[in-house]
Amino acid sequence: GSRQLKAFAKKGNVTGEDAFLLYTTYGFPADLTELMASELNVPVDMPGFEKKMAEFRESTKKKKTTSSQKDMVLKAQECDKLVNGLKITVTDDSAKYDWDTKGDGKEHEAKILAIYDGKDFVQKCSSDTEVCGLVLDRTPLYAEQGGQTFDTASIKTASGVEFTVDDSQKYAGYVLHIGNVSGKGDMKVGDKVTVAVDFARRALVAKNHTATHILNFALRTVLGGKIDQKGSLVDECKLRFDFSHNKPIEIDEMRKIEEICNREIQKANTIHFREVALKKAEAINGLRAVFGEKYPDPVRVVSVGPSIDNLLNDAQTPWGMDASIEFCGGTHVANTSEIYKFVLLIEEGIAKGVRRIVAVTGPQAAVEATLKSLALRVEVDETRTLQGALLDTRIAELRKNVGEDKEVSLIMKKDMLIDIDNLKAGQLQLGKAASKEFEKKAKEDGEQLAKEANGASGKTFVGVVDAGAGSDDAKCIGFAMEVAITECPDKALMFLSNAGGKLAVLAVVPKALQGALSAKAWSTKVLDAVGGKGGGKEDRAQGQTPDGSKLDEALAAAKSYQ
Repeated sequence: GSRQLKAFAKKGNVTGEDAFLLYTTYGFPADLTELMASELNVPVDMPGFEKKMAEFRESTKKKKTTSSQKDMVLKAQECDKLVNGLKITVTDDSAKYDWDTKGDGKEHEAKILAIYDGKDFVQKCSSDTEVCGLVLDRTPLYAEQGGQTFDTASIKTASGVEFTVDDSQKYAGYVLHIGNVSGKGDMKVGDKVTVAVDFARRALVAKNHTATHILNFALRTVLGGKIDQKGSLVDECKLRFDFSHNKPIEIDEMRKIEEICNREIQKANTIHFREVALKKAEAINGLRAVFGEKYPDPVRVVSVGPSIDNLLNDAQTPWGMDASIEFCGGTHVANTSEIYKFVLLIEEGIAKGVRRIVAVTGPQAAVEATLKSLALRVEVDETRTLQGALLDTRIAELRKNVGEDKEVSLIMKKDMLIDIDNLKAGQLQLGKAASKEFEKKAKEDGEQLAKEANGASGKTFVGVVDAGAGSDDAKCIGFAMEVAITECPDKALMFLSNAGGKLAVLAVVPKALQGALSAKAWSTKVLDAVGGKGGGKEDRAQGQTPDGSKLDEALAAAKSYQ
């Protein structure tokens, strides 16, 4: 990456395209590119970089392809017409492996042999044709198969007419390039064209595909050799891998799986591949194949690390115990270091005995997933400074936010959920301890207020209970009253408290004073004065208002009752 930056700098500036390549391929964040370029006294086109990133994000978010607007599947009838009617040979797609895995590659010459409009084969297409498919004599595109998504590309005629390929599918050996003419002019059967694959996109797909092989190896290493692949999907945004396992993966196991994947990436292993006679390939010690899958002969062997020659010549070494070795026709990186980083996002059950893992790789996806996780981690850490009801509310919010976010590191998410649970447990413990302290202080206030009431003149006494900030005002005046009515049974008592933030009122009138005094009337008078609500009977009544600042008004109203 540093060498590539210096190569760009020799031109006198780093373009937005250069910075984008450094970011997506070599893992250089834009600020690092700027810093290193400044040391070389070379400017960086940051607006150009941001524009390129915006275009890239928009293209990767686009889920709906043009082919979804029309049925472009070549069924048996259409394939038969290609073979027997039009006498067209199957597409030569061997050039799909001819590219630079860092995100570049040459353009290829081809010829249009057939054009399909979704209903029939036609002689030409234009922007008026909407969606159509081109069959070429040869193609550098990888058509969707084996769990790997399709390539996209641009096809141009010598006269400049351009066809945008949004999808590529393979039917009976024919690769159908699905898309539309994006400008003026016609494309006709027989036209010679130039095909330019979006290799930057393919490089992201390749990172995810090779990482899927490494994940399969890591799963077997951690969970055992009974793990079998049940399906996969790799595109430019993520990788998805389904496998046999009869229970959820434990957090420590997931941590090991992610560690093994990143360790294999950091080893900078070369990816070796070769077509080998099926019988000879199946004899490779430790090779993994999908159960029930029918493979071609010869079959393409893909090895992460060991050379194909070593695999074929040494039948004693259990190669699959130490490396990923599989049959695969997909496109891969040349070296595991190109993957940059592997981050688990999701682990879930999708059927009985089948689990699914979703992960991301590469600088953009992996760094964004980690940064999102770190942002949530900051929120969790900041929550430690809160107390009481505010902490309870924040814990509930965090558990919801962390649990629902599927674009953050799964390992970091699990760790955060454990921390949140510990915060909750700690809050409960602190709550129990604090409640006991509040109760103790309230009863002490009750004793003191009972002494004051016994020494006061008149039939009524009004006092304030202060058990401390964070206390439950209604409960605390209840604790205080329990003590007070035992030690001062002959007077009507009213206690108030606003220490916990609300304003609570409790009135008790002994039997000897009932008729002359009413606890309900007394508390109602006070609550009406402060906008509170309550209820009760002649001997005992209570209520509260959320506005704890109205203590003085409440005291005045309470003392005016006779």
